[in-house]
Amino acid sequence: MVDDDMELNRRRILKGATLAGATTLAGCSGGNGNGGNGNGGNAMGAGGNGNANGNGNGDGGNGDGDGGSDYSGQELNVLTWAGYEGVAQMIEEQTGATVNISLISSDVDGFNQLQGGGTQQFDILVLDNTWALRNARADNVVAVEQEDYPRTENLIEQFSWPYPTFTDNDNMYAVPPRWGWGGLGYNDEEVDLEVLEEKGYAAAWDGSFDDELTLVDWPTWVIPLVIMQIFDIGDQNPMDIELSDSQLDTLEETLVQMFNSTTAVHSGAAAIRQDFVQGNASLVLGTGNFGLSQLRSEGNDWMKIMFPPDVGGWYWTEGLCLVNNPDRNDGLAKEFINACLTPEGQYSICWEDAESKGAPVNTEAFDQFSDQEQKDIMMYKDQGFEATDELLSNLVQYKISPQQDQWLDIWSAAKAASDL
Repeated sequence: MVDDDMELNRRRILKGATLAGATTLAGCSGGNGNGGNGNGGNAMGAGGNGNANGNGNGDGGNGDGDGGSDYSGQELNVLTWAGYEGVAQMIEEQTGATVNISLISSDVDGFNQLQGGGTQQFDILVLDNTWALRNARADNVVAVEQEDYPRTENLIEQFSWPYPTFTDNDNMYAVPPRWGWGGLGYNDEEVDLEVLEEKGYAAAWDGSFDDELTLVDWPTWVIPLVIMQIFDIGDQNPMDIELSDSQLDTLEETLVQMFNSTTAVHSGAAAIRQDFVQGNASLVLGTGNFGLSQLRSEGNDWMKIMFPPDVGGWYWTEGLCLVNNPDRNDGLAKEFINACLTPEGQYSICWEDAESKGAPVNTEAFDQFSDQEQKDIMMYKDQGFEATDELLSNLVQYKISPQQDQWLDIWSAAKAASDL
């Protein structure tokens, strides 16, 4: 995932034409400006049965990510969110290969590039959440086999093989490398956590924090949290259900109240961070640790995220996929994926080479991070990775709602009807 307003030092960007993607809200799964962790975008009509196996004619067998295989003179082409440049350099140094990184602006962009001929060019696709199965059903990617990725035995239980979000008909189509979460971001020097726990997400629209709330224009990140707060949906994922017409009306009315309490609505997360630093805001709804962790990594320990105990929040997951390329360098591609799961690779993609921070999935990598780095990534109650189980047991998987188009229309109508 990548913040679209982030300036990046890119090791190597592939040259060539890029197929224009569908218009989306910039972001991680289909576009929400903050990369790797959003989802938006229009539903794709995907054909195929999702069970393609590919051929993969690259030499070298199944690498374990620790090097040792010689791929001198060979190339690996990776279509990805930002943060994987360090692993690319690691693979080049270990194998003698050249790794070409091409950055995507959204999951729609990645999907469309593969549909437009990218399956003849790329070996690996990095995507988010339910886009793994969308690409599988379009025959863009092929199934991955657990035996090729031994470090998956040490994954956090939530992401253990087979991870349901990436699995269809007993085939898994992506290997998870990092994750993150979203709820209500707040300045804990100005806002009492007990007040937020009592009010829940309603603090964003009940008038308690008028002109202290800032927002990013990412409806598919915010609306699930609003639905969880205002409707009794039990254990259901708000991105799985379809609201009635009366419930949609209630949702719109709530969003109008939220916009009336908002000091600003921004197009990207950088402006949100600036609002907090300049003292223009003390709350932000729907922007997770991927968009706010830069503040923490710069020493602003007051920036935290919470979820209401009886409501919950959402989490996102990236996935590493093998592209359905008949000439895929299979051994080198697996070497790259395995390198992402090593303790060194996890540290690289989650912290060292990631301007926006994600959390590692390999429990063996936890000790690679200092206590402060862990807290800066998790942003939860001054806890590090020990908060993983508590968080994931109270969060739902980020998905694309079957009512996404209605959500977008309601969001726009509510903004227009508000005092903004």
